[in-house]
Amino acid sequence: MEENYMNIFERMLNTQALMFIYVVTGIIMAKTKILKHEGRSSFINLLLDITLPCMVLNSFNVDTDINQLIAAGEIILISSACFFIAWVMGKIYWRKAPHDRKAVLEFATIFSNAGNAGLPIVASVFGTQGVFFASFYLLPARVLIWTAGLSLFVEGVNFRDKLKILLKTPSLDVVFIGLVLMFSPVKLPVVLSTAIKNIGDMTGPLSMMIIGAALGESNLREAFDIDAFKLTFVRLVVQPLIFMFLLRAIGVQDILWQVTVTLTAMPAAANTEIIAEMYGKDYKFAARCVVVSTIISLVSVPILTLLF
Repeated sequence: MEENYMNIFERMLNTQALMFIYVVTGIIMAKTKILKHEGRSSFINLLLDITLPCMVLNSFNVDTDINQLIAAGEIILISSACFFIAWVMGKIYWRKAPHDRKAVLEFATIFSNAGNAGLPIVASVFGTQGVFFASFYLLPARVLIWTAGLSLFVEGVNFRDKLKILLKTPSLDVVFIGLVLMFSPVKLPVVLSTAIKNIGDMTGPLSMMIIGAALGESNLREAFDIDAFKLTFVRLVVQPLIFMFLLRAIGVQDILWQVTVTLTAMPAAANTEIIAEMYGKDYKFAARCVVVSTIISLVSVPILTLLF
């Protein structure tokens, strides 16, 4: 068992080293104007609408048994419980925070960058099976981010508008497509499944280069904000350790709690800044939270896996 944990640590360390190289590449691209600010949105759309959905869909293009389906249902329940606990923690931790920062801090406490950054890491460390479980883990997040998450920033958002946003999320749509594919006796042609896999494999490098480009555009001197560091400590240390203790205590099988803790240990959700700006909150502070937590996560995540 100890050897298995060390293998996970080694894979996580190698994965984070690769991610660091991709981040540095993105910084260089931004500094040299190879990737300009106005062009970054196109790369984000490519990631969210094409490569990430392909990676998720590929995780369903496998033979599954009843035990895996039971585990998938189990991780949905685990995920829902984790998000509820994170919501309560956010309310407690940031109850005295300045009004213009409170929504940002609570949102970033609840939602990590589990999709853009977490899925590629899970894919590298735990393989296709890990992505399969991670896709189910993210289902509650896809729903909550545009409902409970959005309500932190603005009151009175129409339910129909929330539903439209939700249904237009490709990474959520392909989960349902993947479920149909998984239970269908008809399998995708080899050429098509290979293309989907290869496109999905671009997600890791692309997501990290986009984050690197955002860092390259940032003034790192402004990142030294005490509240951003407090959020980072809660996001990268406190929550993962609490969930690790709870899930191991109740006997959740290893791969489920390890995938859960890995996704929980990701930095603040990248769209924290986008939503904050959209609804008139302190988006510059939100950007600092994303930047600080992203940089520190490159070191904290491998260290955390020493406890696996």
